[in-house]
Amino acid sequence: MNQSNYFGIMDSQAVIEILKVAHEIESSGFSKVTRILQDPFILGTMFHNADSREKQVCDLTGGRLGISTVDLSWRDVESKDTETLLAELTMNSSTVDLLLTAFSSSQTFGEGRNLTNKFATASNGPIVSLHDDIYNWQTALSHLLGFQDRLENLREKRIVVSWGFGSNFSNPAVAHGLIAASTLAGANVRVVAPPDFPTLNRVRKEAAQSSGIVEETSDFKEGFADADAVYVLNWFRLDDFNHPERNVNHVSKYTDWYLSEDLLPDSCVLSTDPSIQSGLTVSPELLRSDRCINASWQARRVQTLASSIHYALRTESSII
Repeated sequence: MNQSNYFGIMDSQAVIEILKVAHEIESSGFSKVTRILQDPFILGTMFHNADSREKQVCDLTGGRLGISTVDLSWRDVESKDTETLLAELTMNSSTVDLLLTAFSSSQTFGEGRNLTNKFATASNGPIVSLHDDIYNWQTALSHLLGFQDRLENLREKRIVVSWGFGSNFSNPAVAHGLIAASTLAGANVRVVAPPDFPTLNRVRKEAAQSSGIVEETSDFKEGFADADAVYVLNWFRLDDFNHPERNVNHVSKYTDWYLSEDLLPDSCVLSTDPSIQSGLTVSPELLRSDRCINASWQARRVQTLASSIHYALRTESSII
C-alpha cells in the first residue's frame, strides 16, 4: 500500500465521513456501499483475542452487503514472532478485497496496538481494524452514530465517558476510542473516572491535540450535570493488566459509582455496551428509558462497519 495513504490513528476526515455515510445507510439502506463493491467481493477477517460479538457483526455486515466473509485468522499466535504474523497478513491480504482485523495482546497491554500500527504497510490492500488492545474504533464510532442521530450535531456537544462500578472489568479500548473519536468529531469530552481506574494518559493527550476539548474529573456525582450524551463502562485497571484478580482489591471503594436517572439532565442520551450490568453499573430504570439507545447497538455496529468499508475502499486507506 502506498505509504502516503496510511494513517496510524483515526483522523477527523475519517470520523466525519464514516458517521455521515452510516447515517445515510440507516435512513436509506446499504446501496451506497454495494455500488462500489466489485463482483465477486471477498471480505477477509484476521482475529486474535477478538471480542466475542465481532464475528456476528462481520457476518451481519457481509449479509447486508451481499458479499462473502472468510475467516483467515492467525493460529498459534504466541509461538510466532512479529515478522511471521505480518507475513501471514501480507499473504492473506492478497487473496481478499479488504481485511478486517482485531488483535489484542493477552501478555502486554499495548502490544496489540503496536502490531496493528504495522498492518497497513504490510498489507496489499485496505484494512479496517475493528479493535486492538488500546483503541476500539468500530464500537466507539457506533456509539457516536447513536449520539449524533439523537443530538443531530456533535460539534461542541458535551460527551461524558465514565467508569462505573461493576465486576466485569472490560478492556477500556471502547472508552479510549470514544474519547479520541468524539474530539475528532468536534465534541467536548469529559472523562469521569476514579483515581484507581484511569484511562490511558497517552490517549487523552492525543485527543486533546484535536479540535475538541478533553477534561477529567473524579467527581462522579457532578460529572454529568451538563452532559449531552453519556457512555459508561466498568473498565479494568491498566496497572493490573496481567493480574485481573487484583481489580477486586480496588473496586469496593466505588460502589456508589452507579448511574441513575437523577444524575443525568433530562435531554441527555445514554449508550452502553451489551456487557453492561443492570442494577450494578446502571439502574434498570435508566436502561429502559427512552434516553437509552442500547436497543440499536448491533444495528449501529453493522452500519458503522459498512460505512468504514466504504471509506477504506473509496480512499484506498486503512483505518487502524
